[in-house]
Amino acid sequence: MVDKVVWSDEYLLGVNEIDSQHKKLVEYANDLYDVASVGGQEYEKKMQSVLKNLTDYTLYHFSAEEEFMKKHDYLGIAAHKMAHDSFINEVKNQMKLLSADNAASGLKFYSFVANWVLTHIAKADKIWAKFVKENG
Repeated sequence: MVDKVVWSDEYLLGVNEIDSQHKKLVEYANDLYDVASVGGQEYEKKMQSVLKNLTDYTLYHFSAEEEFMKKHDYLGIAAHKMAHDSFINEVKNQMKLLSADNAASGLKFYSFVANWVLTHIAKADKIWAKFVKENG
C-alpha cells in the first residue's frame, strides 16, 4: 500500500508564493489518495472531480512558476519547462489508463504524482530558488 504524503518544511524554497502553491499541490494530490484509497459507489464521480482539480491547479502552478523564473532571468527555464510539460503529458496518459472503479490504479497514479512532485520540488525547484536568492 502507498503512503499518503505529509508536507514537510524541507520542501520550502523560501519563495512564499511558490511555497504556498506547492503545499496546495500536495493537498490536491492527497485528495487523489483519499478517493483512491476509499473507493466506493461514488468513486468515478469523485475521481473525475479530483483529477480535474489536480490538473487545473498543476497547470496554474507550472505557469506561475515559469513566469517567476522568467522574471528573474533564470537560464535553466527551458529545461525546467520541459520537465513540467513531460509531467503534464504523463499525467494525461495515466489518466486515460485509470479504470472507472479500480482503486489500485488510482493509488498507483497517486504514487506517481506524489513522487514526481516531491522529487521535482526537492531537486529542480531548489536549483532555481537558489539562483533567484543569489541573483535576486
